[in-house]
Amino acid sequence: MVQAHLLLGQWVLAKKQLDQVRMSERGNDYWRLLSLYWLSVDPNDKALSIHHQALQKYPDDDFIWNNYGVLLGLKKRWGEACNAFEKADTSRLLKRQSVQINLSRCAIRQNQVNLAGNYLKQAKEIADLPLIGLMTELNLVLIQGSNDKARLIFNNIQADKEIARGSVHFDEYNCLSRHLTARETDPTLYSSASNFTCLHGSRY
Repeated sequence: MVQAHLLLGQWVLAKKQLDQVRMSERGNDYWRLLSLYWLSVDPNDKALSIHHQALQKYPDDDFIWNNYGVLLGLKKRWGEACNAFEKADTSRLLKRQSVQINLSRCAIRQNQVNLAGNYLKQAKEIADLPLIGLMTELNLVLIQGSNDKARLIFNNIQADKEIARGSVHFDEYNCLSRHLTARETDPTLYSSASNFTCLHGSRY
C-alpha cells in the first residue's frame, strides 16, 4: 500500500500507512520506504535524520545510501553525496543503474571524463537509460566535443520532452538544449573537448 501511494504521489496516505507499521515489523523494507517518502516530500533536516537512523540499522543497504546521496545533492553537498553513491556501489554485488548514473554525474563534476564514461557504460548495460541517464550522457558527449552524437541523444530526449519539461531536471534540460544549439550554430567554436557542464544547480 505504501509503495502504491508513493508512486501516485499520495504522500499523506503513504505516511499514514508507514506510521501504522508496528515497531516490531519495521525492517529493511520499512526503512527503504521511509527513506523514499522523506526524499520525495521534504529534503530537510528531518530527512537527513531519518537517513542517519536507517543507515545505523542497515549500513550496507545500497538503496538507502543512494537515496541519502540524492538528498545530499539536493543540499549541494556534492562531495558527501558522491561518497554516499560510492558506498551504495560497494554495498551491492549487482550494480544498480541509478547508482551508476549518479556516480557518472559525480565524475563529470570532478572532471573525470573517462571514469564518467565507464560508469555510464555500466548503467547502459543494466537497462536502457532513463531521462536523467540520457541527459547525463548528453552532458558527457558535449564535454567530449561529439556534436553529432549529442544531437542523436538530444533527439531521444525530445521524444520524451513532455516528461523532461515536467521533471525536476527541467533546468538541466534547458541548459543542454542551449549548449547544443550554440555548438551546432558555430561548430568551429566548439570543436574540441571542454570542461563545460550543465550539472551545476541540478539534483542527482
